[in-house]
Formats: sequence, structure tokens, C-alpha cells
Amino acid sequence: MSEYSISTQIKLPFDRALIETRKALEEEDFVVITEIDLQTQLAKKLNQQIRPYVILGVWVPAWEFEALRKEPDIGLLMPSHVCLWDNGDGTCTLATANLKHLCHVENNPPLAEAARQVNARLRAVANWVQTTWMDDLPKTTTN
Repeated sequence: MSEYSISTQIKLPFDRALIETRKALEEEDFVVITEIDLQTQLAKKLNQQIRPYVILGVWVPAWEFEALRKEPDIGLLMPSHVCLWDNGDGTCTLATANLKHLCHVENNPPLAEAARQVNARLRAVANWVQTTWMDDLPKTTTN
């Protein structure tokens, strides 16, 4: 993980990880407003093959509305992007931008707070999806 991203390895196959990512985003009040299937688009436009790779454009409408009221050009950073790609070994990587590095939040306390809230929720999404595979483990009981 770089200082500019929040990323984690997911121990799930790509299709399942995408389903779980959508569930986790919904749990954190994010709405998926765009989806780009890079594997399909690059095959169609450039006749190039890549691993499964999806970019989800997500937002929390109430937060975006408040941010736009305070600073209209913040729309340049909307929506937040959540990327998911297949690592080719039965795992995936889930990544999103670390929003505190995308704007000069130290000069704008309301936006700094909004960035912290969005970051916290995006981290929760990553953590939730990362531990989903544990639900598939057999339950052991002790007497």
C-alpha cells in the first residue's frame, strides 16, 4: 500500500470479491454510480487482454452535496473510485485513493473532516471484504 492509496489483498476469487465489495459499500452508505469493466473495455477498444479489473465510482450523496455547497470545484474529485483486480492466484486486490492526499485539506477544516469520514468508511469497506473469506471457514465447536 502506498501513502496515496488504501489497498488490501482479498482472499476471494474475483467474482465473489466484487459481490462482497458491493455489499460492503452499501453497508457503509456508498452508492455505486459508475462501473467500468476495464477487461471488457480494453478488449473492445484496443483488442488487448488484461486480467479482470473493475473500477467502481462511489459516493455518499449527502456528503457530496455538502462538499459541493462549500467548494464547487471539489466535484473534480468525485466520485471516489474503488478498484478491484484479479491477482491471478485466486486472490484480488481492492484499492481506493487515500483522499487526504487529493486536496489541501489542512486549509479547509470542513473538507478535511469530510475526507476523514470518507476514508474511514472506505477503510471499513476494505476490511469487511478482506475478512469475508473467513465466513467460508468451517465452524468448529468445542465441548
